[in-house]
Amino acid sequence: MKRVFQITVFLALIVLVVFSVFYFRSQSVYVERTLFFVEPVAKAVVMEHRLIAEKHDLELNVELLIKDELLGPVLLVRDSVFPEGTKLNHILLRDGVLYADLSPEAMFPSAHSGLNFRDSIRILEKTISFNFPEIKNIVVTIDGSIPN
Repeated sequence: MKRVFQITVFLALIVLVVFSVFYFRSQSVYVERTLFFVEPVAKAVVMEHRLIAEKHDLELNVELLIKDELLGPVLLVRDSVFPEGTKLNHILLRDGVLYADLSPEAMFPSAHSGLNFRDSIRILEKTISFNFPEIKNIVVTIDGSIPN
């Protein structure tokens, strides 16, 4: 009887350790990233620091960064780089080249930000390059096509 109790306790401890390892591995680690937005009064590009989940895959980390950029700034006095409703369709990272495909809404910047499409793309590229200097080139497409 004593032997059965010892085996049960031992198995319970093993299950507890395995559960704890899986639990702590699934917890997200957050890292501070720098995003760039527009200060409409000064017509200047400004930084905003944000905690974003850190994953074990560079492509996924860039995807999370771009999605946060598309959400817009936390401070309401700043303007988003892209209009509301802009989505990230796809992302692909190969040999230091990032391919990011945005929805068509990205082509029509909001009137109050004063940014044209090219400026919006430059600010997005600046955000990506600042946070991930290992990315050598960035290609942005709209619905799978390179914009003129």
